[in-house]
Amino acid sequence: MASQFSSHCLTQLTAITSVNGFQFRALDLKQDLPTLQSWFNQEYAQFWGMQGLNLAAIENLMAATQHKFALIGEWQGKSLFMVELYDPANDEIGHHYRVAPGDCGMHLIIAPPDGSPISGLSFKVMDAIAQLVLEKLAFNRLVVEPDQLNSKIHRLNSRVGIRYEKAIQLSTKAAYLGFCTAAERQLASSAPSSMGLVQTSSALPSSLAAPVTSPMTLSTL
Repeated sequence: MASQFSSHCLTQLTAITSVNGFQFRALDLKQDLPTLQSWFNQEYAQFWGMQGLNLAAIENLMAATQHKFALIGEWQGKSLFMVELYDPANDEIGHHYRVAPGDCGMHLIIAPPDGSPISGLSFKVMDAIAQLVLEKLAFNRLVVEPDQLNSKIHRLNSRVGIRYEKAIQLSTKAAYLGFCTAAERQLASSAPSSMGLVQTSSALPSSLAAPVTSPMTLSTL
């Protein structure tokens, strides 16, 4: 799977159009770039490190390769989020842990609210992506490396079932390395609703409970 990561996934995705009400389609660079540019320029998108880039620069960074590709998630007929899936064996993250067959890395950006914010929508997006990766595409593990300063994503990751293994230093940020299997996602989703709003530290080993302060806030979630 590693040598043909993108083609393998996109072939499977031709038969998958919807997960829990979200429609997934391949990123169309010409059609979607202006929308992505507006998302990347939002204050909350600082962790992508793509604020102020022109369309040509974004196209160069987001173009699919053999080892990564992006999908647009639509909801109620509108583009709601973009998720990039990648092969950790061909990414910087692969130097920080022993990559196993069936690992799939993920980056995510969600559109700014259009009208009144909808409670729980970000969690539903995260859970749909985890289901897509771990069930529909049948990867063994979802791999994430969020910026240590991105407290909002830590909370969402924990609710989905992602658990952080260790703190790492990437070239553009201080991050946490996290993993989630299908079983861990199912366990998290079956927890009582009263346990859904967990604290950020619940995703972390006790030694990592207090996020390390770092000035390096760029790059992806």
